[in-house]
Amino acid sequence: MIPSAGPAASEVVDAGQAENEVLFDVVEVDNHVVSTLLAQPKESFHARFVKDGNPPELKIAVGDTVSVTIWEIAAGGLFSEAPAPQLPTGSRPATEPLAPESPQPPTETPAGPIPGIDQLLRAPNQPPGAPPETPPPHAGQPPSGNIPQTVPLPIEATGAAVNQRSATIPDQQVAPDGAIGVPYAGQVPAAGRTPAEVQQTIEALLASKALQPQALVIVKKSAANAVTVAGEVVAGARVPLSPGGDRLLQVIAAAGGAQAPVHEIFVRLSRDGVTAMIPFERLVADPAEDIYARPGDVLTLVRIPQTFSVFGATGRNTSITFDAEKLTLSEALAKSRGLRDDLANPKGVFLFRYEPASIVRALDQPLATTTHDGTSPVAYRFDFSDANSYLIADQFPVRDKDIIFVADAGAVQIQKLFTVLQTVTGPVITGLLVCRSGNIKC
Repeated sequence: MIPSAGPAASEVVDAGQAENEVLFDVVEVDNHVVSTLLAQPKESFHARFVKDGNPPELKIAVGDTVSVTIWEIAAGGLFSEAPAPQLPTGSRPATEPLAPESPQPPTETPAGPIPGIDQLLRAPNQPPGAPPETPPPHAGQPPSGNIPQTVPLPIEATGAAVNQRSATIPDQQVAPDGAIGVPYAGQVPAAGRTPAEVQQTIEALLASKALQPQALVIVKKSAANAVTVAGEVVAGARVPLSPGGDRLLQVIAAAGGAQAPVHEIFVRLSRDGVTAMIPFERLVADPAEDIYARPGDVLTLVRIPQTFSVFGATGRNTSITFDAEKLTLSEALAKSRGLRDDLANPKGVFLFRYEPASIVRALDQPLATTTHDGTSPVAYRFDFSDANSYLIADQFPVRDKDIIFVADAGAVQIQKLFTVLQTVTGPVITGLLVCRSGNIKC
């Protein structure tokens, strides 16, 4: 009949078993229990996909768009132009003749000098009577005759044009039968092979037809060699993989990155029918988890805020959200404002959760009579009257959906009983005292 926030510590322990059935295990927490919990393997990309430790070898698939370029050692082959004609050795460059030099006008006739001719031939500053000045011949030119002048010709006319020794086949998709078409080589198998292997096949098929051919195969677009990134906190995209290999964080960054707090995001990787999920914060913090992405991978980023609930004699009874991937019991109690010194029983601090059967067996505890999905309920008990329990609580991991309960101390129930009695008897006692002090008949 007395109000209470929950069962007493002894009642929790007694409720663990009923009629020879194990309803839940009560485990007294010590250093051995903490070390056992911390030693349990966690979900890991590195451990789950250990065989995929090296970068994948990208191979051509049906529907890929590829480009083929073929070179020959000399011009004039199947895929190269014929060489341009060359000029004969020692031929002189083309010249353009100039107009013949105009002759000097005559200065005299058989009858004598021409009057006024000397003024015309005399320089402007030459005094009268001086003989007319004869213009000097042009430097470097012969005094008479035609003067040759070199005129440059286009490069093509000199036979210096660069010979085209390669040919690029237009981009094409790999056919449903897995082949691509190459002139004079026919249908070349490509699907399931690397570009280098296709290059070697093309060179072998053209060896007897072209001039020492060399081929280059480039994958322009590939839907098969890509990773699908999806989720509520990332823009969905198909990210193509590079030949050198891309790790998971690089793929997520190429898709735009996560748009939520790191500690609330979980990364789910689906590969070849196997799915694993780890916290995004662990993927960032542990380089071993950042494995290479492979063609056909599906990365899903899910936002799952983790919470734990607190009840009983604490400063705050509420549901509290994790602010980091890892949270210990000491941190969880601090977030709930700790134990109330007027109510809490320091020996009655419990943490309830469902543990996998493997952990229950590792703790040498019996499985509950009724289990759910391979898990069994466990109540971990802490004794905070022992100072060592604070060190243990600082290592004990709190997980999503854990329930922390702090039982009331035994004296609290007695105090509540006296409070109820005082509520009932208080007015009666007060009235009797008033009657006695005032000599009033009551």
